[in-house]
Amino acid sequence: MWHAPVVVYELAPWVLSWDEVDPRLHPFDAGSAPRVVAGLGPASNVLVRPSGAGGYSEVIAWAHEAGRAWTEAMTRALVARYGRWVLGWRWAHDEGDIGGGPVGSWCCPSHSITTPEETLGRVTAALIEWREWLEDLAERFDRFPLDALPAEDRHLTWQRATVHLVTHVVDRTTAGDAWYSLCEQVLTWFLTRWDVPPEKARGLVKEAIGGQFGSWVEPALTVVEEVAERLAASLPDTVGDAPHA
Repeated sequence: MWHAPVVVYELAPWVLSWDEVDPRLHPFDAGSAPRVVAGLGPASNVLVRPSGAGGYSEVIAWAHEAGRAWTEAMTRALVARYGRWVLGWRWAHDEGDIGGGPVGSWCCPSHSITTPEETLGRVTAALIEWREWLEDLAERFDRFPLDALPAEDRHLTWQRATVHLVTHVVDRTTAGDAWYSLCEQVLTWFLTRWDVPPEKARGLVKEAIGGQFGSWVEPALTVVEEVAERLAASLPDTVGDAPHA
C-alpha cells in the first residue's frame, strides 16, 4: 500500500513566505543550473533505484528510506547554494514527493531516481520549472495591484485576481491530489505581495476557502466566485493604506 512520505518541516515549501521566493529578490541563472547541480555534494553519490526483483514493496521501502534521505540532502545542498526559495523543486503533481504542487519534472524517488545522469537531469529540470513557476506568479500578481486603489476598486480587483489565480492553479495541477494546498499558498503570497501581513493573509485565505476545495475535484466557477467574494469582503481594512516597497 502506498503511503505519503513524511516531509521534514524545515524543507516544506508551504512554509515559505513571498519574500523568500520572490524572484526579484533572488537572482538565478538557469543556464548555469546543470553545472551547479552536478557540482553539489549529493551529485557525487546519486543512488541507483533497486531493480524491483524483490517486489514493489522493496522499491517503496527504499524510496522512503534511502531515496528520501538523498533527496533531502540534495534539497539542503540546493538551499545552501541558492537560498530557501528552491524548496519547491520537488513539490510535484498529485501524489508525488511533496504532493499537490506545480512541478512535473520530478515525481518521487521511486520513479525519478534512475541512473545518475537522468536523476541529476530531473533535479535540474525541476529546479528550473519551479523557478519559472515563481517568475510566472510574480508577473500575474503585478497584473492586479492592490495598493493605492480606492476600497471599491480593491474589492473588484481582488475578486478578479482570486478567480484568475485559482483557475491558474487548477490548470497547472489538473485539480489533483492536495492541489488546494498550493492554491492557499498562491493566494497567501498574492496578499502578502500587496502588504497584508503573512499570518493575517493566511488566515483570510483559509477562512474564505472554508474547506470547499478538495483533492481530485475541480471547483465549479460559482464556488470560486463565492470564495473570491468572501476574500474581497475581508480586504478593505487590511490593504491599500501603505505602499509596497
